[in-house]
Amino acid sequence: MQSSTIGGGRLATCSAITSKGTPCRNAPTTGSSYCPAHAPERAEARRRSASIAGRSKPATEVHEVKRQLRKLANDVLSGAVNTSKGSVLSQILRVWLKAAEVEIRERETAAKEREFTEIRLPEFSQLQSEVAELRELLDQQNSSKRSASTWAG
Repeated sequence: MQSSTIGGGRLATCSAITSKGTPCRNAPTTGSSYCPAHAPERAEARRRSASIAGRSKPATEVHEVKRQLRKLANDVLSGAVNTSKGSVLSQILRVWLKAAEVEIRERETAAKEREFTEIRLPEFSQLQSEVAELRELLDQQNSSKRSASTWAG
């Protein structure tokens, strides 16, 4: 576990190295040398969230629709497909692309929701608990100082 100096006190920092090759500057969770973003016990939750975002079937379907539109445009230009049929087909394909776009957004939203519930919310709860502990320690320290100044006065 590394530590940094802030305001005269030493604060522990996460032991992980970031993807950029620099030391992580986040505070570790209580009883660990890693922050919630790098904690080995949270690796599976992080992997699941990332894999949901990565499973984008619509991207390959979009590529196929673009290919069809290109062919349709060429067929209309060459006269193989009349303009009215070409227009209707392009409208249908445009609606299809909109539906694929909505599906992609839904998957991204699901991935973000999962990341929030499995990673961010537990991180926040941990930090909230640590802040409460620090406040309690600070209150104890302040009351000790007040007691000592009452006896000295």
